[in-house]
Parts: sequence; C-alpha cells; structure tokens
Amino acid sequence: MKNFYLENYGCQMNKADSNSLINSLMQEGFVQTENHENADNIIINTCSVRAHAEERVFSRVKLFNANRKKSKKDTKIIIMGCMAQTSKEHLQNLGVDKIFDVYNEVNIIDYLKDEEVFVRKFNDNYIFQKSYVDEDKPHKAFIPISHGCNNWCTYCIVPHTRGKMVSRKSSEIEEELKRLIDDGAKEITLLGQNVNSYGLDIDNEINFTELLYKLDKVVYEYAKDKVWIRFLTSHPKDFDKDLADAIWNLNSLCKHIHLPFQSGSDRILNLMNRKYTKDEYIEKVSYLRDYVDDFPISTDIIVGYADETEEEYNETLNVLESIGFEEAYLYKYSEREGSIAYKKKVQYDKEVGARRLTKLVNHQRELAQKLLSKQVGKKTSVMIDDIAKDNMHYLCRSKENRIILVKKEKELNMGDIFNAEVTEIKSHTLIGSIIS
Repeated sequence: MKNFYLENYGCQMNKADSNSLINSLMQEGFVQTENHENADNIIINTCSVRAHAEERVFSRVKLFNANRKKSKKDTKIIIMGCMAQTSKEHLQNLGVDKIFDVYNEVNIIDYLKDEEVFVRKFNDNYIFQKSYVDEDKPHKAFIPISHGCNNWCTYCIVPHTRGKMVSRKSSEIEEELKRLIDDGAKEITLLGQNVNSYGLDIDNEINFTELLYKLDKVVYEYAKDKVWIRFLTSHPKDFDKDLADAIWNLNSLCKHIHLPFQSGSDRILNLMNRKYTKDEYIEKVSYLRDYVDDFPISTDIIVGYADETEEEYNETLNVLESIGFEEAYLYKYSEREGSIAYKKKVQYDKEVGARRLTKLVNHQRELAQKLLSKQVGKKTSVMIDDIAKDNMHYLCRSKENRIILVKKEKELNMGDIFNAEVTEIKSHTLIGSIIS
C-alpha cells in the first residue's frame, strides 16, 4: 500500500486544502507518513506571499531530490499551491515530478492512484473540496467559501496565483457546516481571500452577510450555543454597517474581525489600489466600536511601500495608536514577482523599510500591552484550544479572539466552552480562572 508525506506552507486556506487532500487520499487507501525518507509520494503545498516561504520550498525540494537519488527510491515529488504558477519552471529544474496549479489540485488523487492512465483535467471553475475537522485539533474546522481574488492590490500576488474570485454555493456551505458539526467541530472558520465579496460572482446568490444569518440559524438548530463561527479575511472596501450588525447580533459569530488597513496614508493606499481612504477605514471601525469601545480588531500593515515618506509613515503610526489593535501583522514591503508593483518596477528602499518596521513593531508591542491589560477583571466566554507548554494550564481562546491561559484545575476537553475571568497579565499573556 502506497504512502505519502505532506508539508504545508502559508495561509489557513492552504491548511484547509491540505487537510482535505490528506483525508481524501486516506479514503483512497493511501497511508500518511511523518517520515519523508520512507515516503512513496512527497507533496508540498506552497505559498508565494513571502519570499521566505518560497526559499524554504526550494530548499526542501533540493533535499527531497537528493535523498531519493541517494536511496535510489522511486519517490514522486509533487507541488501544489501558489508556487505552481509563480515558480513552475524553476521547480521542474529542481527535479519536481508533477506540478498542480490551484485549479487542478483535484487531480492529484487520480495522478497518485495510477500515473499511466492519468489524464489531466482542466477546469473552467474552481472545484471546492470536502472539508474535514482539523487533524491535530479535531474541535476546529475550516470551510473555504470562496477562492481567488478580484481586488488586484498592487503589492499582492494572490490574484496572479489563485485567479479570479469564485464563490461556493451557499447550499453547499450549509451542508458542509452541518456535517462538520456532526463530526464534532466546535469552532468553524469560513475562509476566503476576501470573504466580504462572497456571492457577487454568482447570479441569484446571497451575499456574505446573508450567508452569516443562514449559518447562524444552522448552528442554533444543530448545536444551540456550542459552536462558534469565525471568518477570514475581510477587505475594508466591502465592510459595511450591515455586516457589523451581524457580527454583533448573531450568537454563533465570534466578536472579532481581522481588517487590514495596510497604510495610514491616502496616497499610499491609492498606490496600493486598496479602494478606500484612511477616514473611510476609521468610519468602518466605528460601526463595531459603537457597540463596545474595545471591540477587538486585528490588522495587517506594510511599511516602506514605493516612495513612502517619513510623514506618511507617521500617519500609519497615528492610525495604529488612535484605533488600537490588540494584534497586528507587520511587514516591510518586499516585491513579489507577478504582482502589479513588480511589473511596474515600483522602487522602494529596503533599509528604510527595515528601520520603519522595527520602530513599528516596538510601538505596536507597547500598545497591545496597554490594551490587553484593560481586560484584567473582565469576564468572558472561552473555548479550550490546546494544552499550554507548561502543561499546567489550558490554552483558551475567547469569543473575542483573545488568548487566555486557565489553570488545569479539572479535566476538560478540547472544544469545551466555559466562562472565565481574566485575573492578571504577564507580558502579553492573559491569565484567567474558570467561573463555576
């Protein structure tokens, strides 16, 4: 019986794709192995968003190819994911046997079952794979609700690698949710490069806000208040008051949103093709902060893009401070081959970007510390996500997406939901106790 070894890089969408492929292969009789040296098939799900992830894949392919030559084992090396588009020729030169782009990954199973009779199928529309509970944390699951992106932010490679946005039918998403609840999932995350644009590409389909109301009804009927729904990622240009109201009012939805603002400068936002202004972003945040002034929002920021001035950089620092993000993913701009900025040969200063990023990281760390410290003494609903490294605490995540360590005073299961009170903060870590 043939086995396979799989490595995953990149976003939650990639993780969901890998999890689906693992389960599908196992249903076909393949055995997953944790040792690549003994594998009949090595699959790498790749990411092109950051240069480091690409270099890591190149290094791993070289290692795998060298190992099979040394062992004289007829191992297949298969690439899937974004690098299938961006680095196909280079990967082939490194010795990869087969490369499946994101519209063709459904054919990996047929290829591994019988290469000789394998016929590659080209699909005009993306085929969504069946979702499964997470292999390592079976209380969690991910449902891709859309694939690809139509926004064409100038710095981003996603539209180039994943293609135009394709929405999944709402009826199919509903059935996936029911099945995952039956399989024991307690926290289910809806995935898309821009979930807020969901349904706009399908005639007579509901929009994202309507989808959330539909899924909340399913959770109520199937699991009452025992299942939480999260979603990633939102684009500010499509975020509106109706969606904010749904997040706050629907019981199954977690009270948190990841809303990248990227830059505090309107000129830089325009160069990035973000399609909103700083003031419009601030207004959209107010839709949620009107409900509660510390509504948790996380974000992405890129500094050093194009000819960003010091004054424009300071505008970003001002937005960071005025809004207050408990969590922020911070980057200096680096060009990605295939992006609009790369094609236009946008000039940027690496040293300036690195200096600004260091300052930004330090500033955000201080701001996050102050924001999190305000949670001490507050009560919240939390779900057990893991066992902490000290093996003395449960690592819990609140409905507001805050990580809280709770002492293991009794045996509980992953996915259990209970009320907790935040009693202290150590560094950036909240500590709490169970409320009986």
